[in-house]
Formats: sequence, structure tokens, C-alpha cells
Amino acid sequence: MGTERFNNFITFILSHECVFAKGHYGDYARVICENVPGDSGGTTFAGIDKASHPHFDFQHPTLEAAKAVYFSEWQAEGIESMEAALGECFFNCAVNCGIGRARKIHLKAKDAISFIDAQEAFYRSLVANRPSLKKFLNGWMNRTSDLRKYLNL
Repeated sequence: MGTERFNNFITFILSHECVFAKGHYGDYARVICENVPGDSGGTTFAGIDKASHPHFDFQHPTLEAAKAVYFSEWQAEGIESMEAALGECFFNCAVNCGIGRARKIHLKAKDAISFIDAQEAFYRSLVANRPSLKKFLNGWMNRTSDLRKYLNL
């Protein structure tokens, strides 16, 4: 399933979105649902949240089903036609911040580096306006740092 570009990048997404059963870190057969207090998405499996994907089967979730949702979104946003690196930045932001936020940042970003810079600025402003979200900031910033490394930026 998916294109070569998607299949290469989904590993990055899943490495940041999957939560594993206790004692099974890195075992993708042991990905579990989570419901983190303060996360407006509600129940989440491999980054697929109930608020955005109410028809996803959270009772019997599979990684293949999550990848299918991601690929559908990848196609809907035309990532394949975006410049390499910029498309990956857009998709990472769409997964982590929502497609609407990714679109807003994309309108202003001239390249992958400025896209990530704008995403990090968004995280900081989000925490400044909603201090209860500070618990997520280090994870968000680590993710963009990892993205820079992944894309050699």
C-alpha cells in the first residue's frame, strides 16, 4: 500500500505516533490505544485520533488500518506533487497539528526549513496561550528536531 515516498516516510510518522504496551517498546505488533489527559483528540491509535477519525475501529485497531488512513490523507493533500522534504514537513505537521494548521504554515513557508521553523513557533505560541499544554512542548520540539535530522536539514 502506498507509494515509495509514502512508505519511506510513514516509518518516521509511526516512530513518533505509536505507543507500545508496557515492556514492548519498538514491537509494532504491540501498539496500543491511548487517551492522554489534555489531548483534545481523545482516544488515539498510532496517531489516529477519535476526534478526527470517528469511524476508525478503535475497538480492534491495526497498524495496517492506521497506515491506510494516513495514505488516504497523503493522497488527499497531494504530498507526492510537493517538493521533497517540504511535502514530508507538511504531512508531519498535518499529523501532529492538524491539516488546517499544516495548510496555514504551508502558505507562508518557502521551503522545508522555514516550514519547520514556523511549526516550532506555532508550538511555542500554543503553550504561551495555553500553559496546560507545556507538558507536550518537549516532545513536539524533539519531533521537529528529529524531522530535521531525518531530512538532513
